[in-house]
Amino acid sequence: MQLTGVLKKAGDYYVALCLELNVCSQGESIEEARQMLQEACEEYLSYMKENKLEAEIRTTPLDVIREFLIEDVEQVRPSQDWSYSETIAFEVTAGV
Repeated sequence: MQLTGVLKKAGDYYVALCLELNVCSQGESIEEARQMLQEACEEYLSYMKENKLEAEIRTTPLDVIREFLIEDVEQVRPSQDWSYSETIAFEVTAGV
C-alpha cells in the first residue's frame, strides 16, 4: 500500500502526517520523522486488520490538514530557503 505523508518543522522537531490514515508522528530529522510515520502507519494498519476494523479507517479531515499546515507558521518557514512543507510517499506492509 502506498501512502502520502506531509512533513513540517515544528520547533526542534519535524512532524509528519499521513493523509490517508490520519496518523501522525515526529522525529528530530526529516528522515527520522518519515521513518517514525511509516512505522506508526504499519502498526496502525496491523491493529486495524487484527481487530477487523478496516472499514473504520478514515482519511485525514480537511480541517485537520489545514490546522497541520498553518499551525506554527513562523517556525515552519524560518527563512526564504525553507519550504513550507514537504510531501513524501512511502510503502507500508500491515502484517499479522
